Amino acid sequence: MIAKTCKSNTSFGRVIYTLENADSITYLGKRDILLNQLSACEKLIPYARDNNELELIQAEINELKLMLDLVL
Repeated sequence: MIAKTCKSNTSFGRVIYTLENADSITYLGKRDILLNQLSACEKLIPYARDNNELELIQAEINELKLMLDLVL
């Protein structure tokens, strides 16, 4: 899974994810998908261009960790 940041029309950006192999999604459970998203998002940290992008990435990581806690 690959994570990227993008700016939207608003002042806030988003983190988007793409799969290297789209067929593999059918074999992954919710927890596996969240773990892959978390791993991909953590890899973005060294490439943050400014503090706003770093805050966006950190917020996404925190949200993914919260969702992981909620998934059985």
